[in-house]
Order: sequence, then structure tokens, then C-alpha cells
Amino acid sequence: MISYIRGYYVITVEGVAVEKFLNHLMRNGIKVYNVKRISNTKIEFNLDREDIKSFKNVYRGSNFQVKIKQSTGLPFVLRRIYKNKGMWICGFISLFLLLMTSQFVTDIYIQVPEGIKKEEIRKELYQIGLKPGVYKKSIDRKEIRDHIMLKFDEVAYLSINVKGTNIFVTVTKKAETLESVEESNYCNIIAKKDGIIESVIERSGNSIIQKGDIVRKGDVLIKGSNNKSIPEVWATTFYEASNSASYEEVVKEKTGNTKNVYTLSFYDNDYAIRRNIKYKDYIIENKEYKLSLGNYTFPLTIKVSTFYETEDKKVEKDKEQVMAELKEKTLKELDYTIPASARIVDSKHNYKVNNNMLEYTITVQTSENIADVYSLSKAEAKNMIIEQNTPKEGEEAVPSNPEKRPINDIRNEFEGTNNEEEDNKDKNEN
Repeated sequence: MISYIRGYYVITVEGVAVEKFLNHLMRNGIKVYNVKRISNTKIEFNLDREDIKSFKNVYRGSNFQVKIKQSTGLPFVLRRIYKNKGMWICGFISLFLLLMTSQFVTDIYIQVPEGIKKEEIRKELYQIGLKPGVYKKSIDRKEIRDHIMLKFDEVAYLSINVKGTNIFVTVTKKAETLESVEESNYCNIIAKKDGIIESVIERSGNSIIQKGDIVRKGDVLIKGSNNKSIPEVWATTFYEASNSASYEEVVKEKTGNTKNVYTLSFYDNDYAIRRNIKYKDYIIENKEYKLSLGNYTFPLTIKVSTFYETEDKKVEKDKEQVMAELKEKTLKELDYTIPASARIVDSKHNYKVNNNMLEYTITVQTSENIADVYSLSKAEAKNMIIEQNTPKEGEEAVPSNPEKRPINDIRNEFEGTNNEEEDNKDKNEN
């Protein structure tokens, strides 16, 4: 190892009495090692790099044939690298590129608990910028964590660990006690679909709509209803479905020109006798023939594919039949769309002909209950009650405690009127 660091030469010396030459080198203070005899007149040995000048001075004037077989060691490697500038320049460039690429993310590993979809988390992370190829130092972990926790209610915490060029994301799910919201007996009634209000059966709560109002899906109809006494909101709703079909049919008609292609199948290996089929339009009919002898069937099958040349020909269908088929298809679609509780009030049928297309549209007017229950939590119900009891501008709040009612309460006024009437009676009697 020390020799390799210092560098050494592998030298061969050929001549008569090479031992005398070795003794001469030793007398001049030149160290040789790993001496090997190759033949009677040829030897091989190692010589340190620092002794090469002394070796040359001793060698001059001798009758021996000397060759440097190999130069080995770290100094020679460094010299070759220095001489080959392209190699060390490419080495520096490769090192620089390696350092640069280590600053970017190559893979993202996501670990999620049961009940949370990994693909949805990955898709959301990619949208906010955490994906392969992103610069590691540009990752804002707090911003990514807050975004995911806001997007997914079931996520309690998101840890992001960077190891090398890989990112490990671990999702922690909320406990069931944290996910559940304690509900109250109050609810809001919202519209399950668009419609025009016909009537409101207000069993509980405060209605904020009137007959004739146009409401959209999701609009609040009644506030503060009781879950045990659900109101009904009947509205006029509309359903529409349409289908179209061509009343011209393209039929392929044979011209009479045919060509056969044969395929031999032997033990699942197919050998086709190919032919050029120059037909622009064609249909194919296949027939198979198997060779058998008694109960034995040979593993050879001949398949004949017949190509029939065809031409496209337009045939006009019966419009009445097309209309009947369209109507039946459209009504079936509406049967799946209109709920069973809805009452059909009116329907309109419309046929349109555009070029060779026949379009059928049906619009159905129905009357149905569009009330949908939106349950309120205890916190939401409490806020709603406080909002309802808050007096409007210019009104005075009436305390719930009767002892703290104001003097001008209606019952106080009624009692005051009775006292005045009794005083007047006593004066008249006196």
C-alpha cells in the first residue's frame, strides 16, 4: 500500500549475468524488491519512483537490455488525470450535477391510516407543489400541513420528513370522538332541488319563503325546525330528457367480389397464406375445418376467411318507428329520474328534425316535497336561538324572569287599570 502511494516501476532486465547487475544496483544504494526470474537471462523487479534517476545513471554504459514494463501508483494516476484534462473536467461537472440533483425531490412516500385514500392525498400534495422534481429548500411544511388539514376534515396531523432525495409523508387520522359532532334536536330545512314554491306545511320552525318564490338547490327554506316534527315544502319541479337518432341507416351491401385467406393452425401455431386485400370496405366470414379419423382428431385446423367486398348504401327508416323508439327510451330515462313520491302535473313532447337526425325532447312538470333535513349541532342550535332572541333595532328585550319585567309590562298596565276603577267606586259611595 505504501509503495502504491509513493509509486513504483516494474522493470525487466535481460542479459548475461543479470545477478551482477542487481549487485551493482544494491552497492549504489538503489533498493529493488519483488525480484522474479523469468528466464536464465531475464529478471523482473520493482523499483520506487524516487530511485529512477539513480537507476538511469547506473544503467548507462552497461550491456543489459532494460525495459520499464509498468508504472503503478497514485502519482502516475494523478499525472494521467492531469494530462487528460477532459476527464477531470467531466469529473468535476459530474460531481456538480450530482450535488445539484441531490437538492431535488425524486420520490414521495405517503403513509395513511385506514379510512383515508392515499391517492387523494397524493393528488392534493401535487396540486400545492409537493411533487417529484421540486427544490427541497422551497418546501414550506407548515403551509402544506395547514392546507391538507383544512382540505380533509378527518386528518388530525401531517408530518413531512425529508431524507436525502426522498420525502416521507405520514398522515394521522382524527379520533372518532373528535370527528363526531354532537347533534341537537334542531335542524334547518333546505331545498333538495330547484323549484317554485306551492305550499308550506310549517309544523315547526320559522319559514323564510312564501308561495310563488323560486328556490335553488341548497337554499334554506325553514329555520329552527324540530327533528321530531319535520315540515313539508311542496314545489313545482321540472324534469327534462332528450334523445336523438338518425332516420337514415347505412347498410353494407355485397358487390359479389370475394377473396379467401387460409390459415393453418398446428398446436396453437398459426401459419397464414396471406393475400393482398385491396377492398376498401368489406366484411369477413370465418369457417373452420378439422381433420378427424374416427374418435381421433388431428391437431391441425384449417381456417378459411372469406372477404366480401361491400358498398355503403343509405336506407331511410320509418320515421314513425324511430319516433316511437326514441319516446320509449326517453320515458325509461325519466322513470329513473323522477322520484316515486312526485305527482306528475303536465308533460310536453317536442320533436325536431335536423338534417337526417330526429330529436325527441320531453319536459315533465311535477309537484313534490323538496324539503331536505340539515341537522344542526348543539353549538349551531345555540347560536340560532341567541340570534332569534336578539331584539331588532328599536325593540326592547323582554327578560325571561317575570320578576325582572319592566313596569310597563301589559299585565302591570291591566292591574293598574283595575285599581283605578276600584278607587272611583269608593269615591262615589262616599
